[in-house]
Amino acid sequence: MNRLGKWLVFTSPLLLALVLAAPEGLARPGGGNTYRGSSSSSSGSSRSYSSSGSSRSYGSSSSSYSGSSSGSSGGGSSDGSGFCCLVFGVLAVVIVISSVSNKKNPPRAQDWSTVKQREQPRPWSQEREKLERLRTVGPAGPDGRPVPFDPDFSLVPFEDFLYALYARVHTARGGGQLETMAAYLSEKALQTLRGVGEPQRVEAIVVGAMKYLSVSAITSGSLRVSVRMRFEANYTEVSASGPRSFYVAEEWLLVRSTQVKSRSPENARVFKCPNCGAPLDGMQGNTCSYCQKTVNTGEFDWVVYEVTEVERESRGPQLGGDTPEEGTNLSTVKQPRVDERMQRLLQQDPEMSWEALTARLGFIFQELQVAWSERQWEQVRPYVSDSLFQTQLYWMGAYERAGLRNVTQNARITQVELARVVSDRYFVALTVRVFATGLDFTLRESDGKVVGGSQRRERRYTEYWTLIRSSTARGKPSTEKRCPSCGAPLSINMAGQCTHCSARVTSGDFDWVLSRIEQDESYQG
Repeated sequence: MNRLGKWLVFTSPLLLALVLAAPEGLARPGGGNTYRGSSSSSSGSSRSYSSSGSSRSYGSSSSSYSGSSSGSSGGGSSDGSGFCCLVFGVLAVVIVISSVSNKKNPPRAQDWSTVKQREQPRPWSQEREKLERLRTVGPAGPDGRPVPFDPDFSLVPFEDFLYALYARVHTARGGGQLETMAAYLSEKALQTLRGVGEPQRVEAIVVGAMKYLSVSAITSGSLRVSVRMRFEANYTEVSASGPRSFYVAEEWLLVRSTQVKSRSPENARVFKCPNCGAPLDGMQGNTCSYCQKTVNTGEFDWVVYEVTEVERESRGPQLGGDTPEEGTNLSTVKQPRVDERMQRLLQQDPEMSWEALTARLGFIFQELQVAWSERQWEQVRPYVSDSLFQTQLYWMGAYERAGLRNVTQNARITQVELARVVSDRYFVALTVRVFATGLDFTLRESDGKVVGGSQRRERRYTEYWTLIRSSTARGKPSTEKRCPSCGAPLSINMAGQCTHCSARVTSGDFDWVLSRIEQDESYQG
C-alpha cells in the first residue's frame, strides 16, 4: 500500500492526491502507504513472465534494486481549479541496480510488516475491459464486418477526464457555480450536489481512489453505455466560519451515446460545450447559448446522470502513526494472457526488453527518492504524469505545514511482477506490481521525535505501478537525464515541457512515464 495514500482522500488525477481515509500511516515519497493507511510487504527477488508458453526469467535473483537512505517529506497539490491528483501514492525508493543473489540478500529478521493475515485472492476485474469494447464492437458495415462505435477510445484519457471532471464539479460547488458545469450534469445530479452544500470555496481536492463498480453490456445494438464509478477523496470547504476538511466517498453514474467519439488525450481535461466547443460561461441552464442545443443528454459527451453520497466525514489527513498493510499477502492480480501480450509488445519494438523497462522503472524510482528527500519535487517532473506530480506536491506541503518530515532509509525494490499490458491508438500502458522494503518514519521537526513508523524496523509493502508511453514511440527506454526529444540536458518547466525544444516530455510521447500508483487493496486489474 502506498504510504502517502494512507490518509485516504477522494483521490486525484494522475491527477491528485490527498490521502483521506486511513486514520494513521506512514508516508514514503510516492509510496509505501496506501491511502487507506496501510502498507504492504514483499518478498522474493525473481521476476519473470512467460510468453507463448515458454518461461523467461529476468534475473531478479541476481539483480535487485536497492538504494541508500534518504529523508523526505511528502506532498501533492491540486491545480488552481481543484486539479484532481491521482494519488495512489508515489513509492519512495532509491534504486540502484546491483548484482546480488537471493542467497546474499535473504529476508532480514528485522523486516517489518504489519500485514493483515485474513486476505484472500481476488479475481481479475473485467469492468475496464468491458468498457474497451467500445473500440471493437459496433453495427455491421456494408461488408458485414463490425464498424466499431468508438475506435479511438482509450482508458488513459478517459480516466484523466474523470479525475478532472470530479475536481471541476466540486470546485464549482464553491460560490454557487454548479450551473457552469450543467453541460456535464443531469438535473438529478445537480440537485444532489447542491444538497451537499455550496460553500464560498472548495479547494485542495484530492482523489485517493477511483474504482469501476459496473459497466453496461456493449453489443452491436447498444444505443447507450453507462459506467458506475466510486470516488474516494478529500477536499477542503471554506466558509465564513473557516476551512473544514472532509473525507468523502461517492458513486457517480455516467452515461453517453455509443455514437459519441472519444476526446483526444490533449483535450481530456478541457471543458467546453460538448457540441460546438463554446466556453461554458455561455451555458443557460443545460442549453448552450451559442449553438442552442441542450447538451447534458449524453448525445455529445459523457454526462453524470446520478451522484450518490456514500460517506462524508469531517477529517483531514493523518500524517503520523502506524497502520497494518492490506493486500500484501495476496497473489498478484494478473490480466489473462498477460505474458503473451508482453511478448507481442516486445516483438513490435525489438529495442525494448524487460531488462531495459525495469531499468527505466528503477531510474524513475531513484529520481523520486532524491526529489522527495531533498524536498525538490520539481526534479521528478520529467518522469511522472501531471496528476502524480500534483499529488506529491500536496503531500510535501501537508507535511511542512504540520511541522513534520517523512524519512526513508535503505529503501529498495526487491521484486517486480508484470500484471497488465494494454495498448490502443494513443498509448501503451504497462502495470507492474512493485515489491519494496525499507525504513520509513516521520519526525516532528521541532524536537526530532518519531511520531510515525520506526527507525529500526523495516517495513515491506507492494503497490501496482502503471507506466505509459505513446503507441507510436519506439526504442530502448532511457536512464539518462536528457530530453528524449532533442537530446539536450534535461530541463523541464512546470508545464512538463523541455526548456530547449518545448516538447512536452511528461505525456509519454517519447518515453515511459509513471502515470498511476494503486494500492493492493484497491487494484482491480
